[in-house]
Amino acid sequence: MNLLLFAFTLGLMLVRIIPTHAEATKWVMPVQKEDFSPFKHRLNGKIGGIEVDLVRAIASKVGIPLQLADYSISDGRKAFLEGKISVDCCLNKVWFPTKKDKAAQLFSKPIYRLIEIWVFPRDKVFPVTTTKDLKNKRVAGIKGFAYPGEEDFGTRINGVDVASVLKILTTGEADIAVLERHAVVSAINKQKANVVFGPPFYTVNVSLRLHKSQEKYLNKVNQTIDNLKASGTIDKIIQRNLK
Repeated sequence: MNLLLFAFTLGLMLVRIIPTHAEATKWVMPVQKEDFSPFKHRLNGKIGGIEVDLVRAIASKVGIPLQLADYSISDGRKAFLEGKISVDCCLNKVWFPTKKDKAAQLFSKPIYRLIEIWVFPRDKVFPVTTTKDLKNKRVAGIKGFAYPGEEDFGTRINGVDVASVLKILTTGEADIAVLERHAVVSAINKQKANVVFGPPFYTVNVSLRLHKSQEKYLNKVNQTIDNLKASGTIDKIIQRNLK
């Protein structure tokens, strides 16, 4: 009987010792296999980009190891809700509007701003003042991304990355695309896509997205962001990846 009681007690102790998501000793960040330059990429066999370099810098200052893990955008969203992913960058609450998202996530202070723009095939530009102008249009975007007002899109057509979205646009499968300005410039420089930039769709502050299990790090993350801004490190990381 004493042996059974000892085994039961030992089992309870082991359960307490095994780390849960909330007690994780490392951050796990998703990285896609597709090219999302200048934000996430695998150039020359090395994982890098603005977002990866920013999280590396923040994790280093916070004092927590960072693991990069392979996830598609859609699989990464599910894994975040399950607590398998603890951190991602650089994101905004507007892209995660569901109750499940809101219950699972925390956001840091803003790190920098993104500008999403409309992109047209050359010689096929039309006026867009609001998303309601797109009710009869085929709109290309990136699979797994949520766009404000996308319920107004006539048809949503997905590409897996910026290059595939541009291909969809230039081959006539879509009438218009929505892409981040720096990302589309990077892609055009590589593939010489015959497109025209339209007006900005929206601008948005982006932050570190933390799983709620990482709440104990939030204050230190915010302090680190302030310090990295003050030292010019964030600007240097962005500019280095735009070259």
